[in-house]
Amino acid sequence: MGSMNDVLEMEKPAAEQRAIAAPAAQPLAVVPTTPFELVAHAAARGASMEELRTFIELQERLEANQARKAYVAAMAEFKRNPPQIVKDKLVSFDGRDGSNTSYMHATLGSVCGAIVEGLGRQGFSHRWDTEQPPSGMVSVTCTITHSMGHSEVTRMQAPPDASGKKNAIQQIASTITYLQRYTLLAACGLATNEQMDDDGHGGQYTPVNETPAATTVKGQTSSGLPLCSDDLFAVESPKWRKVVESGKKTAEEMLATVSTRATFTEAQKKTILSWTKKPADTTADNKE
Repeated sequence: MGSMNDVLEMEKPAAEQRAIAAPAAQPLAVVPTTPFELVAHAAARGASMEELRTFIELQERLEANQARKAYVAAMAEFKRNPPQIVKDKLVSFDGRDGSNTSYMHATLGSVCGAIVEGLGRQGFSHRWDTEQPPSGMVSVTCTITHSMGHSEVTRMQAPPDASGKKNAIQQIASTITYLQRYTLLAACGLATNEQMDDDGHGGQYTPVNETPAATTVKGQTSSGLPLCSDDLFAVESPKWRKVVESGKKTAEEMLATVSTRATFTEAQKKTILSWTKKPADTTADNKE
C-alpha cells in the first residue's frame, strides 16, 4: 500500500507534472551570416591573422559592391527628370587680329544651379580638383560621390584660353571655369540645350517688322534663344558696331550673326541696322 506522499503526487495536475519533468531549453546557436559576423566569430575561435584578413577583404568588397549599386540606382533616378541647362550668356569679343567673335554659352553658375540641387536630392555631392602640370596645360578633375561612399571621376585638360585680350592669369582662370562646366556635365551625362535648327537658313536676315518670338520662360523665348536684355545690348553693341564701321561686316550681316545666338527687340534691331561703314579718311589727300 502506497504512502500518503504517493497519493498526493498522483493528485497533482498533469500540466504541473509535465513542467517538472520537462528538460531545460537549450540556447540556439548563432550562425554568422555577414562578413562582419564571420570576422568576429573567427576571432573568437582564435583564427589566424591571414584568415581574419580574408574575411575583412570580403567585407570591404561586399560594401564596395553595395555602394556601387546604390550609386548606379541613384544616378538613374536623377536622370529620370534631368535638369534643363540653357546657354544663358552671350559672349562677344574682338580678337587680336581685329575680328569679332560672338557665341552663347552656359555659365558655370547656370550649370551648377541646375545640376547640384538635383544631385543633392539623390544623395550626391561633387568637387573639383585643379592642377597645372609642367606641360602648361590646365587639368580639372570632377569627382561625383554618393552618400553610400562610391565615387566616379571625370578628368579633362586644355591649354590656357588665349582668345580675346586676356592676360596670363585670366587665360588660366577661363580654362578652369570652362573645364569645371564640362567635367560636371560629362560626369552626369548631361548637355546644354543647343540652339534650335533653322532649316539651314542660318545667316539669312530676319526682317525688322517680324514679330518677336513669344516669351515662354523668364529670359528665354519659344525659339530656345535667350532674350538680349537692354543692359547686355548696351555692353555688347559697341563692339558689334565697331566691326560694322570697320567694313568687316555689313549691318545686315551683323544682325544675322547675333540673331543666331539671342533674340532681339525691334528697337535693338533698328539700332544695329542703322550702323554703316565709316568713310575712308581723306584728310591727308585733301591737304595734298
